Amino acid sequence: MRTAARFTIVLTLAAGLAGQCAPALAAQPYEGFWASTKKDCRDDDSPNRMSIEGGNRLYWYETRCRASEITADGRLGWKMKLACEGEGEKFRSNPRVSVAADGRLVMDNGPVGRAKRQTYVRCEIAKKR
Repeated sequence: MRTAARFTIVLTLAAGLAGQCAPALAAQPYEGFWASTKKDCRDDDSPNRMSIEGGNRLYWYETRCRASEITADGRLGWKMKLACEGEGEKFRSNPRVSVAADGRLVMDNGPVGRAKRQTYVRCEIAKKR
């Protein structure tokens, strides 16, 4: 039995090394470009825009953060630990991010903004020809 178990492990490892491993994770529902309003989506210099890339990198006008310890909190909600830099300062934040039924992104206790809760609409990025 031990030989069979070892053989199975070797085959599994060989398949992984041969490119037979699971596909890369799909983008998270919270990834993309977001802004406070559709008008802010069109304004490249708006401080009310943000992007979430690669599942763990968040960018605002003068702030950038890297998320760690992202855990699910409900069907379309996540808690994150952020390490951020902005305006010459380094700081941490522990927001909850969720995608509401209407498609808006809601961030509670985010690292930017004066309010405890920010709400964003998804920005449609025009394709360049």
